[in-house]
Amino acid sequence: MRSSDLQRLTRSIPCLIVLFLGSVVSTPLADPGDGGSPHNNFATEVLAELIPIRTTVDHPEETVRALKAMATRLTDAGFAPTDIVVVQPESDCAALVARYRGNGESGNGPLLLMAHIDVVPADPANWEFDPFNFSERSGYYYGRGSSDNKAGVATLIANFVRLRREGFTPDRDLIVVLTGDEEVGGDAISYLMRERRDLIDAELALNADAGGGEYGPDGKPHVFYVQTSEKVYQSYRLTATSPGGHSALPTPDNAIYSLAAALARLADHRFPFRLNEDTRLYLQRTAAFADERKAADMIAVTEHEIDLEAAGRLASSSLHLNSQMRTTCVATQLEGGQAENALPQSASAVINCRILPGEAPDAVKAELRRVIGDETITVEKLWDDLPSPPTRISAELMRILEDLVDSMWPDTPVIPRMSAGASDALFVRNGNIPVLGVAGYFRDPDDDRAHGPNERIGIKEFHEGVEFWYRMLKRLSSSTESSSAPN
Repeated sequence: MRSSDLQRLTRSIPCLIVLFLGSVVSTPLADPGDGGSPHNNFATEVLAELIPIRTTVDHPEETVRALKAMATRLTDAGFAPTDIVVVQPESDCAALVARYRGNGESGNGPLLLMAHIDVVPADPANWEFDPFNFSERSGYYYGRGSSDNKAGVATLIANFVRLRREGFTPDRDLIVVLTGDEEVGGDAISYLMRERRDLIDAELALNADAGGGEYGPDGKPHVFYVQTSEKVYQSYRLTATSPGGHSALPTPDNAIYSLAAALARLADHRFPFRLNEDTRLYLQRTAAFADERKAADMIAVTEHEIDLEAAGRLASSSLHLNSQMRTTCVATQLEGGQAENALPQSASAVINCRILPGEAPDAVKAELRRVIGDETITVEKLWDDLPSPPTRISAELMRILEDLVDSMWPDTPVIPRMSAGASDALFVRNGNIPVLGVAGYFRDPDDDRAHGPNERIGIKEFHEGVEFWYRMLKRLSSSTESSSAPN
């Protein structure tokens, strides 16, 4: 994407960027099940330090404090303080960039390693305990950000410290970027791509905030997903207006009633099924591990003509499958009226849509208008569209990922998948740097607590994910098999 386009598509607020430069380095692979190992203890220590720091949008100073704490972790491991450069163009958004210089022997470009340190707000009233207190209970680490995405931050920092202490020298540069506003718009990564591309320019990016493993119904590793694309994130505001007046004299023209009727129609609407290349491949490969009926439906919907009945059964059986096969739109915020004893003059709702790649947001807007069926209600996009191109995995890189996954979770298939959510990866992909989501943590797909109450990550799963990244970084930066960019 052109620099001018990125400037147009993001807020014009500059960001605080912390740059850390150093060099790194290895020992034989450790057993990820060794819960008492020094590197496991250190990873837990980093996560336990991060959870209590309230890195929400309303506490930007805490986000900066968390990033500086991670820089201190690196300097305490032996990196020179003079290798830390701070760029601060007057803003509340923040990021930390850490470069470990390789010897260049592979001839490959840098690897960019991504995670975000900010979290969504958490209301203690909805939690069983303080969301900003790190705790360990029944095999899980609890706390806001434990899974999204402070686990990713701890994974990257812990592995860089481990490699440094081991004396490992990579054959290509390794760059970590920790952003502080992924949950609220991505200004930090946008600023880096737009104004400081030199700090994070890379041949390939690996994102700790997407992908990862899922357990099957038997509680065993079922599949390891690699995120290769994302839906387009777009929100629309619906606004109804009416003359207002005294509540003692109700009129048929009521903005709240008009908006409520429109929302009821939207609640009943389903966008049509449509498969892209990523979803078709995902369904074809996943069918091999599904029960007979579901497998037949997965194959049926990947044919040239989508079997709509089969697609309907799949969508009804799983929220995840539904999101893979169609654009989704849902009401997320409401506002209306000016006083309890006055007829409303306006009422509005925000509709958040996750749009399939290749589907125009303006077409979605037109569809919303059609379904609402009320010309008096306005529909407006809340920002300019920001789609991102998919990343294609080369056969070589797929083989490496399959070998790495098999070494830790034998016979677990690696399958590319489109993400229903959005992440900082879209800005990087739009800068022509391919991005793969490879979070190494396994989870129960029906117990996803990110953004919700009682957020948690399995202790065993966390340490296995840290170990997976350790092996992946060494594999991609210390052998003749170091992968070049995806096709």
